[in-house]
Amino acid sequence: MRAMVTMAGTRTALVLLGHEGLDSGPRPVAPRRSSRLRVVAVALRTRPTTRLAVPGPPPPAPAAEPVLLPSPPVAAGAAAVLLEAGVPPADLRRAAGMCPELLSVPAEAVEAALRFLTEEAGVPASDLPRVLRRRPRLLVSPVAARLRPTLYFLRALGVPDLHRRADLLSFSVEDKLLPRIEFLESLGLPARAARSMARRFPALFAYGVDGNMRPKAEYLLGAMARRADELVDFPEYFSYALAARIVPRHEACAACGVRMPLPVMLRPGDAKFRATLASCVGSMLPRRRSPLWHATWVDDDATAAAKETMV
Repeated sequence: MRAMVTMAGTRTALVLLGHEGLDSGPRPVAPRRSSRLRVVAVALRTRPTTRLAVPGPPPPAPAAEPVLLPSPPVAAGAAAVLLEAGVPPADLRRAAGMCPELLSVPAEAVEAALRFLTEEAGVPASDLPRVLRRRPRLLVSPVAARLRPTLYFLRALGVPDLHRRADLLSFSVEDKLLPRIEFLESLGLPARAARSMARRFPALFAYGVDGNMRPKAEYLLGAMARRADELVDFPEYFSYALAARIVPRHEACAACGVRMPLPVMLRPGDAKFRATLASCVGSMLPRRRSPLWHATWVDDDATAAAKETMV
């Protein structure tokens, strides 16, 4: 990738970022007011009045301090680098909206991030537009302080196909990755099991602990009266909405006296779930090796009699 962008690329980037015309030439200078008009204006502003003041709305609050925007050449340089990397103009505008830091990052930093993704993380050049569309923050993450340590951590964890999960590379190891694993361990899971869950389902790293994982885990251990080790085989449990999926289906099963394995309860669509639930109601208890062995039936007397005759 070239270290310097061409003048045509810079001009195209300026157009995309809304800076067209900034370098088109000197602007016309407005005619200066005469000194007499200036004196009259000052006198009118400072002249005291003897008329009774009429109550009115309070004066407007002073304007906020102006925000210093980055210089257009910096934003244009970064945009030109991305255009040369094959990022479509529409994706460039979307990326700038998702990650405003792109308007202030130097072109050299963007080039360094692109080199890291292709040379170290193994992302094919043809996949760069897709990766940056999903996670434009990769372009403003420092390579030495963020991208490379996260890559080494995920490799040590054993996450496969990292070139397909490059969006994880912008996450902080200390602030994002480790807290998720530590939360799983806080549920009573062994450290090896928690790492296995994250390795097999890396999307766990994108879920918030307090806003997502903790409420779902508390519902599983509390209202559902299940054990945490059920999550080891089904870490996708955290990907389902608590109010819209987990709670209604558990309550439907509880109303019928059926206890399903988590994948059987959550994975199917509504129609298949209802059909599966209906097939469980009134049926004989499954054999011990069946995944429905732990089902809880409404009629306790019938359950006890069935267990006595079961082989």
